[in-house]
Amino acid sequence: MLDLVIIGAGISGLRAATRAQALGLDYQIVEARDRVGGRAYAEAGLDLGPSWVWPAHQPRVRALIEALGLRVFAQPERGALRYETAAGVQTLDFPKRYADAARLEGGPYELARRLAKALPPDRLALNAHVHEIALAGEGVEVRIANGQGIQARHVILAAPPPLIAGWSFSPLLPDTLKAALTRWPTWMAAHAKISLRYDAPFWREAGLSGSAVSQVGPLMEVVDHSDDEAGRFALFGFYGWPHGVRQRRAVTLQAETLSQLERLFGAEAGRPVEIVFKDWASDPLTATPADSPGPREHPPYGEPALSQTWLEGRLAFAGAEASQGHGGLIEGALEAADAAMERLFPASA
Repeated sequence: MLDLVIIGAGISGLRAATRAQALGLDYQIVEARDRVGGRAYAEAGLDLGPSWVWPAHQPRVRALIEALGLRVFAQPERGALRYETAAGVQTLDFPKRYADAARLEGGPYELARRLAKALPPDRLALNAHVHEIALAGEGVEVRIANGQGIQARHVILAAPPPLIAGWSFSPLLPDTLKAALTRWPTWMAAHAKISLRYDAPFWREAGLSGSAVSQVGPLMEVVDHSDDEAGRFALFGFYGWPHGVRQRRAVTLQAETLSQLERLFGAEAGRPVEIVFKDWASDPLTATPADSPGPREHPPYGEPALSQTWLEGRLAFAGAEASQGHGGLIEGALEAADAAMERLFPASA
């Protein structure tokens, strides 16, 4: 019997595994995707999940990026903001919106990849879809969709809480916990993001920051996504149109996005050399129907029930949404993993 099973190989699950490895525990990570990182994801070096960290205010993030040797750089935003309404596009001077935000070399996905690389390969099982968790003797049995059962003394759930609410549990979860799992949507679960790479940061030559806010859409926010030291110049945008609209206009969505970028930044914006896109609301390993429409503001998270142990003290929650102080953020993912490990293994505190 293992000491620990960790369900989910996002940043939080990988953090818990790192601590388990340091303690010399016999553990296994199971991940439904064919990759690590969860919502920390990129393609062609362009972020499609979270992009920013705030090292000045996030001690766990700061310590981790130093330990991993990741290069950190400021969010580029010198220049003017473009603001779009139905009446047209304006150019505005504005104070820095991301003054203390930082970006990581390779993005948060690279952080996850390095965490995983530091672990023994046989500790990570990909393409492993959990469908049931049950008390079994002196431990817990985690049942995988392929019929495999993994027994361990403890389990950490580092997956989106609304997804966990749809799994089978024996005994059944109490109503208070089920309510806590579904009270708040998963962060980013309603979002879609596009990143576009260009040969050069042409917007800067026009005195623009690459930042834009739109009341028209399809994008509601655009940001310079360049890494100058790496020679990669890009913009990324968050969609303001809800998931249902994005689905209905899927055939024309990219063309409408490029047209908007031309309105904001000129004809060159319509000629990227590479485009990557991710609609998290269409990802069944991130979102449930209850996650759409997304929240109008950042949810408070920090549900007390997710900071307790369950199943006779054998189960604990990690994941960014379980964090008491930094819900939905990378710092929160690290914080929740640390807290889960300390609840199940007090000697690790």
